[in-house]
Amino acid sequence: MKFDKIICVDDDPIALLLSKLVLAKADFASQVITAANGEIALEYLEKPEVIEEHKNSENPLIILLDLNMPVMDGWEFLEQFSKTLYKEHYQTTRIILLSSSIDPNDIERSKDFSMVMDFIPKPLTKEMLNDIRRKVNN
Repeated sequence: MKFDKIICVDDDPIALLLSKLVLAKADFASQVITAANGEIALEYLEKPEVIEEHKNSENPLIILLDLNMPVMDGWEFLEQFSKTLYKEHYQTTRIILLSSSIDPNDIERSKDFSMVMDFIPKPLTKEMLNDIRRKVNN
């Protein structure tokens, strides 16, 4: 299964570039949107045309979310996203948290958000994407 759209949220331009390359190599998504922090990602997701486009899609939206970012980090994004956007427009969205450290407290905290599907270490690999694909399809 190829996803219609994936959003990569990370403040590191090299990490974004590497993620885009791996996503392309794995033929994971038709479109890859990038955002340098959670605030930019929320602004994108709040656009009426993006909401409308997502409503008509049977394919779940996938968000790869870094936790440590300036302006709005991954946790703040999850708090804001879960308040209204998730409940009203993006119930099929699945978020995968990407982190360079695997802090057990972060993994435990991620379970508080029903839209978080997985917590994986950086860098993203083709094998990780295949695993995500399997989990989304089950």
